[in-house]
Order: sequence, then C-alpha cells, then structure tokens
Amino acid sequence: MDLKAAVGLNAGELLAFVGAGGKTTTAWRLLCQIVDSGERVVFTTTTHIFRPRDASLFLTPAPAPAEIARRLGEAPALVLAAGPGESGDPEHAARSPYPADPVKLVGLEPEVLSDLARQMPHVTWLVEADGARRRLLKAPAEYEPVIPSEADRVVIVAGLDAIGKPLDERAVHRPEIAARLLGVPPGAVVTTEMVVKLIGHPSGGLKGIPACAEVVVLLAQWADCSGIYADAVMQALLPNRRIARTVLVNFGKP
Repeated sequence: MDLKAAVGLNAGELLAFVGAGGKTTTAWRLLCQIVDSGERVVFTTTTHIFRPRDASLFLTPAPAPAEIARRLGEAPALVLAAGPGESGDPEHAARSPYPADPVKLVGLEPEVLSDLARQMPHVTWLVEADGARRRLLKAPAEYEPVIPSEADRVVIVAGLDAIGKPLDERAVHRPEIAARLLGVPPGAVVTTEMVVKLIGHPSGGLKGIPACAEVVVLLAQWADCSGIYADAVMQALLPNRRIARTVLVNFGKP
C-alpha cells in the first residue's frame, strides 16, 4: 500500500510514532517509500532503536545540520542517534524490520530534533518516540512518550492482535497502567472497546501529543484473523475529533 498517502505524510514533515505493535516496521516501510520517491529522510529516535547493519549511520548527541546535509547528499536515508547504548536481546534484533545488530542506539533529546527540523525543512524526519518492548499495546509511564514539539503529525500504533488476549505483560507493555486507565482488572481479556479507549485516552495513546500535531491512528494487523476487529475499532474512533485519520495495515502479508 502507499503508506505515505495513507498517513498523510508530506515531504519535509516531522512524523513521530508512539504506541505499540508496529512502530519500527511502519517507520522503516515509510523510509523505503520516501527513498523510492527521491526524497531525503532521517530515521531517528528519542528512546532506543536497534543499530541498523546496512544503513548510513550518524552517531552524535549534537548533530550539525551541515553534516546531516552532507551525509544525505551521499545517501538519501540517514539513521541518526546520540550514540551506542547497551546490548539488546539478539532474538528481538533478529525480528527487526531491518537487518540489525543486537545493540541499542541511544535517542536524541526531543528539542534537538525539533531544532534540526526547523533548520532543515526539506528533510523528512521519522522519529520513534516511544518504547514498547515488542508488545502489541502499551500504556505510557509518567515520562513517556518523548515527542518533539515540532512534530507535524503523530502516529499512534496499536496491534489488533492483542484483542482476545489477556491484558498482561505478554501482550501489553505496562499492563498495570493500562488496567488502571481502562478500569478493568489485570489479566482481563482485551476487547475492541478496550483498544479504542486506550488509544483515545488522554493519559494513553493521546498522551503528550503537541496541540498543533495531526493525529493518525495506525491499526497494525499481523494475523489474518485479527482484521475482523478492524471495522469495529475504526468506527468507534470516528467520534474522536482529535484523531484526523485511521489506517489499517496488514503487516502479516508480504
């Protein structure tokens, strides 16, 4: 699918990803489409990402616009981070949407990215602004997410495959916070109504999103059977005026 058109991404925007269930996959597929269209793009994070093995990589806590521009002149896509961090789970690294080493890269401060976006308006910025430890849903902690103030749009990712599973640490990142926000006991079976409420909760999916940013919900489907819940979730999100568009993506298909 044309993922760029689906999320409404325009060249030169800063797009931040929050939630769980497909943030990195979405960002990487967008990066590939942006490169195919002949545009320049930076993939970066305010949290942590696995170190790509076959990509142009720039590691510094204080990146200079001139150096970013020089590197983008050599390759249309650049992965940007503050520096190397701790080792990550090799199995998780192996399931990354791009070839990755089991080493986490440390994210940049959100205002560093905001300053860069202001100074480089012709570059598209893809920012992973939330961590979820490969879970399908998440509820943010007090210090999450970490979204740059200059974000033009924020994509809230939610994995539909969580529906029908227990609300516990196997499917949900920070399940105890999610249970409190939803008003259900820990371990309750996740329903479509719970997914909708968590996405649209001001302390859930909508937490920390800049007032000027457009909000996009991306429902990630990994198993074919999870798509049966998509219409119900999308229809239930329609009355939420803070959400500009909702997208369904089947990541389970090649």
